[in-house]
Amino acid sequence: MPRKVKKQNQVVGFNFDEPVNPYGDRLFLMAVIGLLAWGLLMVFSSSFVMAFETYRDPYFFLRQHLLRLGIGVLLLIFAFKIDYRRFQFFSLIALFIGLAVLVIVLFNGASVHRWLTIGGIRFQPSEFARIALILYLANWCARNASRLKESFTGFLIPLSWVITFTALVMVEPSYSAGLMLLISGLIILILAGAKWWHLVVAGLPVIPAGALLAIAQPYRVKRLLSFMDPHADPLGSNYQAIQSEIAVGSGQLWGIGFGMSGQKSDFLPEAHCDFIFSILCEERGFIGAAIVILLFILFLWRGIRIAMRAPDQFGFLLAGGLTVSVTLFAFVNIAVTVGLLPVTGLPLPFISYGGSALVANLIACGLILNVSRFAIPPGRR
Repeated sequence: MPRKVKKQNQVVGFNFDEPVNPYGDRLFLMAVIGLLAWGLLMVFSSSFVMAFETYRDPYFFLRQHLLRLGIGVLLLIFAFKIDYRRFQFFSLIALFIGLAVLVIVLFNGASVHRWLTIGGIRFQPSEFARIALILYLANWCARNASRLKESFTGFLIPLSWVITFTALVMVEPSYSAGLMLLISGLIILILAGAKWWHLVVAGLPVIPAGALLAIAQPYRVKRLLSFMDPHADPLGSNYQAIQSEIAVGSGQLWGIGFGMSGQKSDFLPEAHCDFIFSILCEERGFIGAAIVILLFILFLWRGIRIAMRAPDQFGFLLAGGLTVSVTLFAFVNIAVTVGLLPVTGLPLPFISYGGSALVANLIACGLILNVSRFAIPPGRR
């Protein structure tokens, strides 16, 4: 259902042109800082063996992660300081830039078109295209709320952008990232008040197309079959999933100790990336895993709270869409590591080693915190 937000002049004695809370939502910020701290610990713990064997430097991956974290924090501050309503004027530009890089990356000459290098900087365009799409959808839906709800044609305009971005990401190929992009876009349309029958009608051709894409590549079929029979092909398509479950189970309550994982050394490939939560469970046990999950729940709760208290529809959709998008990535990654979903290539936000996802998610956090600066206090609606 769409959210009804009171105009600024409807709240007597309250000026929403100035930040209500100059420092933003502190609990939300604490959740982000806590997750980043866990990320630093686990990136070092899960990568120092590989870093030493490959580069003769146990701190190689940690330094790279710190550099990208520093860039992300600077961009978070930038996104936090500027009144979020000013980003409305750049949403269309951001959309076309995101579209352009997704198209350009398809012609980079690589067999897997997921990365782009500009000025010596290598990044994954789909991560930033996700932020650009959410920004555009929040702006368009806020400005065209009645058109979105009353007209199927009006609903198709934002949906066409969601499908276009999703298709471009899927043909990279990155099916899981494309699916997350699709879900994030649909969530914003639902929050903006799109009618369910519009979603159903639009989904009739989209769902079969998505199913065909899911089985278009042999490796995707293997992942699905392996998920349905977890103990088949333990040295092949099920290898990562089985080794991940072994790591998770080995940690028991308290874990075997920081840096003591055996899975990261000889059994679980790229443990510092998509399967870093498995190493966290092995080394810090159920307690460590529970703390991280609780931090993500705190992130989700405060993010939704920020959205619900936003002074306008744009802030509501922006904060809500970004919060749900980041949290969705987190819980899908965790579900994969414990065997509840087929193996994907999605990182764990704030914790997995990597640059593009970390920087993009920190930009998202800056925007969410920005909205929280103008949140309507309880009892003032």
